Amino acid sequence: MEGVKNRILSDSPSPLAIRACLDRVDRPIRLMPGLIHFFLPFVFWILSLAGILFAPLWAQIVLGIMNGNAIAAMFNIGHSALHGSLFPRTWMNRVAGLIAMAPALKPVTSWIHVHNYLHHSFTNIKEKDAGFAPLSPTEYNILSPIGKFSYRICRSWYGCGWLYLKEMWFKWEFFPSPQRTPKNSKAFLIDRIQLALFISFWFGLLVWFSVARGENILIMLITGFVLPQFISCYFIGFVTFLQHTHPKVAWYSELDSQIPTFHESQMRSTPHLVFPQVLRILMRNTMEHSAHHVDTALPFTKLPDAQNALEVSFNNYIVRERWSFLQFVQNTRICRLYDYKKHQWVGYSGEPLAEPISL
Repeated sequence: MEGVKNRILSDSPSPLAIRACLDRVDRPIRLMPGLIHFFLPFVFWILSLAGILFAPLWAQIVLGIMNGNAIAAMFNIGHSALHGSLFPRTWMNRVAGLIAMAPALKPVTSWIHVHNYLHHSFTNIKEKDAGFAPLSPTEYNILSPIGKFSYRICRSWYGCGWLYLKEMWFKWEFFPSPQRTPKNSKAFLIDRIQLALFISFWFGLLVWFSVARGENILIMLITGFVLPQFISCYFIGFVTFLQHTHPKVAWYSELDSQIPTFHESQMRSTPHLVFPQVLRILMRNTMEHSAHHVDTALPFTKLPDAQNALEVSFNNYIVRERWSFLQFVQNTRICRLYDYKKHQWVGYSGEPLAEPISL
């Protein structure tokens, strides 16, 4: 193992060399584009929520789906803001992040701790990264029948929302264990109190309007809160799963593997899945993810140029694949359990589902 580690270190491009290829990317962060990108999904969220309050049932369902998409888009914008890459001023990014993350019920303090510090520092390392680390066969086999059923749902194409809600939001962001709690416990507590008040206001608004209009309260809560949260959870889980899970992408464990080098964790562990242009625009270039991991300060509008620059210089280190729904379904059938010693994706009975990943 030591020989393998030494070979990797000697053959790996340095972080300085990797980042140097992005020097030509134009990266000024301007106020007006930031305002436009922030307010578009925010206004859309407000208008679709207002529409739910007054619309008939069939329109409420449609507006609930639209509202969920707006929440997911706001989360994406909040992600950029809390990386400091949406606005030119720190305080503006902070305020934008707080507002944009609220409909997705994200405590900003824990999100920054989990995402900016842990995920970007320990990408694809199971004990430290919250980004949907797969279980090993041994870990899976000791689960209860209910635990195994839940895990199988999580690793399916239709279970991305449950995967995100259970494995990230609940365990790492809203109800973390003491080992995962942010150091600033006071700020974390304030965040959760604010979100509790926000949820109470959201529920109260829906209940008040349903009573005032003589409509079914449960239906109003489902279309105005549950459905939007279901849609946004699925989208966030879907994107997070794709960003770091692929048959050719390795995961690591401190217990049985060497710590990955910068290029392994920030380029090889972040596949570039090429979506149709319309979806790339709507998703705000979130799948040009290798470039984001190499330089988190890049505005999302510059990620395509940066991703192209990386692939020109380091094409052999980046997994690049055109996305399709069938390919996504196939990958969920492969990326089930992971043998951290062999670096190989395996099935629930331990059978190999992909070739061992060469490090």
